[in-house]
This record gives sequence, structure tokens and C-alpha cells, in this order.
Amino acid sequence: MQRGLGLRQRAAGWLDLPPEALMNVPRVEVVGQLQVRITNHRGVARFGRRLVVVRLPAAGATVSVEGTDLVIGWISRDELLVTGQIRHLRFDDGERC
Repeated sequence: MQRGLGLRQRAAGWLDLPPEALMNVPRVEVVGQLQVRITNHRGVARFGRRLVVVRLPAAGATVSVEGTDLVIGWISRDELLVTGQIRHLRFDDGERC
């Protein structure tokens, strides 16, 4: 599996594409404490004013956005924007010990 990942990374470089375009990984952009944009998501698992949990491409993986007054500013098939007072981001790879 690691070999395929390396090939995709090299192909992205050769084609001058961002890695997430070929590797099926999310891109998370944070703008200060005001907004988080997640590209290549798989939907919202949980939503509230203090917590937004977003599903990621890997089985069971999520990213949690914690803060206050959180709002989903917009959402599309593969991109979403969370705004508010962002306090924490937490990634969970879905693996359990």
C-alpha cells in the first residue's frame, strides 16, 4: 500500500496537482480562530454550536471542530466551511486500541 501512495505522490508532482487531488485525502485549511475549510470530506457526522464532526475519506476517520457559535457557512459535495470561534481541531483516524 505504501508503494501506491508514493506513486500517487510522484504523479501529483509530475502533473503539478495538489496531492489531495490524486490521493483521496482531506485538505484542512484554518484561518486564524475564525474558520475551517475542509475539502474532500464525506459528510457531517455531528453538528452543534460547540462541536462539528466531519467524516473523512479513510474508514471511520473524522475531524472534530470545537469552539463556540459554530455555523456551517456552506457545504457542497466535497467541501465545507465551518465558522465561529474555533478553539480546537482533533483528528481521529478511526482505529481503536
